[in-house]
Amino acid sequence: MPKLKKTVSYAIGGSLAAFALFLILAATKNNASRRCQGLETKIKDNADQFLVTKEDIEKWVTQYGNDPFEGKIIENISLEKVEKRVLESGTVKSCKAYFDRHGYLVLDIEAFKPVGRILSNSENGDRYIDKEGNLFPISKHFSPTVLLISGNYINRLRSLKSEKNSDLLNLINTISEDEFWSAQITQIDVNENKEVNMIPLMGKNVIEFGKPENINAKFDKLLVFYKQILPQKIWSDFSKVSVKYEGQIVCN
Repeated sequence: MPKLKKTVSYAIGGSLAAFALFLILAATKNNASRRCQGLETKIKDNADQFLVTKEDIEKWVTQYGNDPFEGKIIENISLEKVEKRVLESGTVKSCKAYFDRHGYLVLDIEAFKPVGRILSNSENGDRYIDKEGNLFPISKHFSPTVLLISGNYINRLRSLKSEKNSDLLNLINTISEDEFWSAQITQIDVNENKEVNMIPLMGKNVIEFGKPENINAKFDKLLVFYKQILPQKIWSDFSKVSVKYEGQIVCN
């Protein structure tokens, strides 16, 4: 009886292994003959972003229609190559390509979200910056209202992701994320010494902020100016307001 049980166990095990092998071979054969049914693009938070469209993605993926994927054998399509084509645009933060069970090439896209626009003094043109310090091209579709950033220091940078520039990135994010300051400050100018001047929405004045350090203390002083000093005056009474020096608000 034990021998019979062992024989039956071997037979069942062999049958299962053969069936598994059959499924693998069948799937391989199926993938070898399956063809791409088309593209499906999914852009994360698409209702809240206007910089990249599904039409843009399709153009980049198909090399402007010169290399369509519909009808191609799925096994011959490199997903890595597809993702690379999209990312080379410089406008997309991430791209994940895969095939769904219906044979569609699906692209999960996350676009960059700008918090500032760097005004260029070169032929390279303006660029956007996101909260992580990535720089990326402006869009032909939409021009969002974001903080304007200018100056010799900022124009020579390729990104603000380094530790050296974390203070400047922190300043940009502080302005863009704060409802009051994002409404009051329209532009910052960063000179070659990394000192910041701010251009307010109202008036033709300059706010001398200094280096992007101790920013909370400086904004506290600036808030005192807005809440206590400015209500008693008008912007035209001042040509410059400085909060760069510790413990002082200097109005000229």
